[in-house]
Amino acid sequence: MPGNLDGQPSTIQRARSLRRRAATVGGLVLLVAFGASVALGGLACGTKLAGAAGSGDPYFPNMGNGGYDVLDYQLDLQVDPAAGRLVGSALVEAKATQDLDTFDLDFAGLKVQTIQVDGGEARWQRKGQELVVSAPARLRVGSTFKVSVSYSGVPQSLTMADGSVVGWQKSGDSIFTLDEPEGAATWFPVNDTPLDKATYTFRITVPEPYTAAANGVLAQTVANGNDQTFVWEMKQPMASYLAAVYIGKFVLSATAGPGATPIRNYFADSLADPATKAFAATPEVLAFYGGLFGPYPFAAYGVAVPDADTLGAMENQTMSLYGRNVLEKDMSDPTGDAIYLSHELAHQWFGDSVTLEHWSDIWLNEGFATYCSWLWLGQSRGQGAFDAQVKNSYDAVVAKRWPPPGKPPADDLFNDGVYYRGALTLQAVRLTVGDDVFFRILRTWADRYKYKNVSTADFIGLVQEVSGRDLRGLIDSWLYDSAMPALPGGGTAA
Repeated sequence: MPGNLDGQPSTIQRARSLRRRAATVGGLVLLVAFGASVALGGLACGTKLAGAAGSGDPYFPNMGNGGYDVLDYQLDLQVDPAAGRLVGSALVEAKATQDLDTFDLDFAGLKVQTIQVDGGEARWQRKGQELVVSAPARLRVGSTFKVSVSYSGVPQSLTMADGSVVGWQKSGDSIFTLDEPEGAATWFPVNDTPLDKATYTFRITVPEPYTAAANGVLAQTVANGNDQTFVWEMKQPMASYLAAVYIGKFVLSATAGPGATPIRNYFADSLADPATKAFAATPEVLAFYGGLFGPYPFAAYGVAVPDADTLGAMENQTMSLYGRNVLEKDMSDPTGDAIYLSHELAHQWFGDSVTLEHWSDIWLNEGFATYCSWLWLGQSRGQGAFDAQVKNSYDAVVAKRWPPPGKPPADDLFNDGVYYRGALTLQAVRLTVGDDVFFRILRTWADRYKYKNVSTADFIGLVQEVSGRDLRGLIDSWLYDSAMPALPGGGTAA
């Protein structure tokens, strides 16, 4: 995220980009090591009908799985925060998209005790991060089936080439998840591809005085002796990389946002005072974005700030993650409070509700959220702040020679060009079509593709539809050309 007005990436943006670059490189290595042996799934037997061991993403071809579509996850997690031990039970409801004798789930590290398919005992094999399940009876195309997996152990996050990590993470007795792009499989069995959104229920049991938070709405809290179970329901579809669990000694800060949208923030008790101040503008940002893009797409919003440093803020659906270091350092930057709060909140529309089909189109998440944070900067600090952010970001892209965002290098997926030149692509469209058409495009984008997956081709098609103009050449130049285009008219304001 651009956390200042000199066009330079903020500390957290550099760290987040570093983490994601490493995640991409590390993910490719892990998948080569673990995925090749299961490319044929159960077909090795000759007569078995198997789902593919990957979803075909051009950058992560072995992430996700084929042959079925997950409808719902019910995750029952008993967690000992001090020891870090997890006892889990996952009930995965899915629909077969082909006849299946075997199918894969992504699941790394934890010990599997039992697996059942539709109540019958199933055989399984562990092959790297693939959990290959043989159904007791053939699953017919179009049928709905349920997979129950019981498991336990101490979850291990994935450590990447530079020492950064994704997945389930523990710091002291604080626990949080940061799953983008491939960390969900460290703590539950999953079809880990953005293409397979599903609903979720989390039942998280922790000892007092700990609190457990997750995506969605807190539906129930059940006391059981010295333990408490927190039941969270995410009723709108969610991509697996956005699934979140937070466990710690939290202070709950709750208020009502626009349209009576609940805002519930979970702050580590030692950080509650500065965090309350840092996120005080959340209702205003929600209202501002709602006016531009349409109603907030989920039932609640909030943030979690655990007593732990993180390598970035993360837009986990309905409850964004901010580390202690983000709060204490980056959000104290002269524009950091505006940029950091608004970027992850913008993702709830662009990235969480409207989600990319493939990781090569990551600019549709990060370029959009970056541009939206500039819009809020202008709203809260004045047009001059917006203009300066555009100019300084343009100058930084030119000076740093960041690559074009439309097809980022596979080994540098989250580079700064994705964020800044991606955002400048939207500014170029805005300057070309004018404010009325531009914001109609963004509002239509958020509404038409709500809870769905999108591609760059979808965006270009919508721009041409709403504007009535052939802008493919303009957009292509910003997304794909090596040379940096000039902003239309040389200006910043539309």
